[in-house]
Amino acid sequence: MHDNIFFFRHINKIGGIETFFYYLAKKYQDKDITIYYMTADPEQVKRLRQFVRVRRWNGEHVKCKRAFFNFNLEMLNSVEAEEYYQVAHGDYKAMNLKPNMNKKLTGFIGVSDQVCKTYNEVTGKEVSLCYNPLDVDPPKKVLHLLSATRLTAEKGKARIEKMAKKLDEEGIPYFWTVFSDSGKELSRLPSVAVLEPRLDITDYINKADYLVQLSDNEGYCYSVVEALSLGTPVIVTDVPVFKEFGVKDGKNGFILDFNLNNLDLEQIYKGVKSFKYQAPEDSWMDFIIDGKSKYKEEEKEIVMVESIVRYYDKEFEEEIPPKRTFEVTRRRAEELVNARVVRIVE
Repeated sequence: MHDNIFFFRHINKIGGIETFFYYLAKKYQDKDITIYYMTADPEQVKRLRQFVRVRRWNGEHVKCKRAFFNFNLEMLNSVEAEEYYQVAHGDYKAMNLKPNMNKKLTGFIGVSDQVCKTYNEVTGKEVSLCYNPLDVDPPKKVLHLLSATRLTAEKGKARIEKMAKKLDEEGIPYFWTVFSDSGKELSRLPSVAVLEPRLDITDYINKADYLVQLSDNEGYCYSVVEALSLGTPVIVTDVPVFKEFGVKDGKNGFILDFNLNNLDLEQIYKGVKSFKYQAPEDSWMDFIIDGKSKYKEEEKEIVMVESIVRYYDKEFEEEIPPKRTFEVTRRRAEELVNARVVRIVE
């Protein structure tokens, strides 16, 4: 004979009642509690079984002192209890629903004052207020990884997948953002999100724990240099140019073998100390002709143009009919002339 049984028809993958069961089981694991269900998500069942008995109900007769029913009552007539409670988790009035009722029910519990009031309005029953239990686990650090790369073989797509699976196996909480125009299928991994590329991701790099680049080879790799310049450590493969640019294993990042045999997730999770980095100076002034730019002056020059066909002008956000004259910058005029929609009026 059980002290307390709780019944819910289907324990979903996620949901409010599922969270209620978890905190109830965790907080009151020293009490005699058995949770019965008809169908359930296996991971939810596994999580609950850390703390309490969890049973699939197959129509058997069950004896207990107190029975609690969450919405569903299929099991009620197979339970012999001293007390029977209906637990209300929702606002039945707002949902325009009538709760399942049975004359065997001896008490009613609402998880908030709002639920109690509306349940009473709908059913006329007196409802006891009992807030949901809460026993939050101390949070772990969530590792934020960032990559900006084509998800192809030579850029380390297989290594990204391998490292992500290792993180999952070790139970390290992480979120890996990959800016890429390929490899969307990697989003099937639970903590990997493949997003559309962006022209500038320095804001994202600055907030990441690591910039990750697991390529076969690289000639420069801007994202790695940008990350180091922002004080964000990197995780890279043993490519010569990374060492040339000052990646130091354990100091400002981690250098991995191509087969990832030296992947030390404990050290990566622990992190590295803050560091200073100076990117190699460029010497483009040895090659660029040293003359003054006329670009800004050209941008200020205004010319008159006349449309020669009907077209939609994206800059003005309107349709331009033929033979309309209007002013634009010299640069814009040249673009429209090249598009064969206007002529420059001398």
